[in-house]
Amino acid sequence: MNWIKKLLFIVLDISYFITQGFYKFLTLYQRSNIRVLIYHDVKTKGQIKLFKKQILSLSKEYEFISPNDLQKKININIKSKNKILLTFDDGFKSNRKLAEEVLSVFNIKALFFVVSDFVGAQKQSEKYKTIINNIYPDGPSENELSDPMDHEDIKFLISNGHKIGCHTLSHQMLSKVSSLKELNNEIISSKDKLEKDFGIEIKHFAFPFGTFNSINQKAIKILDKNYDFIHSGLRGNNKKTTKLIYRDAVNPEMSITRLKAFLIGNADLLYKRNFKKLNRHLN
Repeated sequence: MNWIKKLLFIVLDISYFITQGFYKFLTLYQRSNIRVLIYHDVKTKGQIKLFKKQILSLSKEYEFISPNDLQKKININIKSKNKILLTFDDGFKSNRKLAEEVLSVFNIKALFFVVSDFVGAQKQSEKYKTIINNIYPDGPSENELSDPMDHEDIKFLISNGHKIGCHTLSHQMLSKVSSLKELNNEIISSKDKLEKDFGIEIKHFAFPFGTFNSINQKAIKILDKNYDFIHSGLRGNNKKTTKLIYRDAVNPEMSITRLKAFLIGNADLLYKRNFKKLNRHLN
């Protein structure tokens, strides 16, 4: 199975060189691209260096927008650079470091999705162990046992113009939560906690894992009543901004070629059908 995945990635990389010229021709007259990227825990010096290299490369072809721009449903059907919104899932402490060392340099405002019970959790606590195992269902490696942000880290992000979104109470896969009470805790109580602790309004929610099978109609209905935007992990172009948001999962180790192949939509067709199904749940 691994060799099939490697082969698909090679095809994706090659597709970028084949299609980029045609894509640039199409967007010469009208640009209508807005991509939302998902990063997670970017903590080592090597990863931060690679992340900065990615941002530098993308900034030559894309305009980085803020969560406020997305909330205003900006007019993207204009002759200007294609647009990118950066998002970070889970709430690891490395997020603040990236904001200080990289995002501030490029004047980028990002959206940080926080697991509310993860904030300030001590590594020795049962709460930390439960959530870290929810984030890494196959079991976290030693390198993945990272500290979460504490209250001061999140206050720093807010004071520097970044937005906080909700990523559930404990990072459970919502499609597997059968109890309505527990589902409400994961979706609503988590939001209430973040709003109360930080004096902010939460408009964005990203459901854990982001796949079609990790969410269901029952959860979607609750989300629809409590949030303005629901962020998935399905790849696609948000040229028509709706409540349900496409997002591209990436990481600092990903080559620039592969990253740009995703951004010009060479894998979008694989996700479009399931995205439409989720949108039907909303309607």
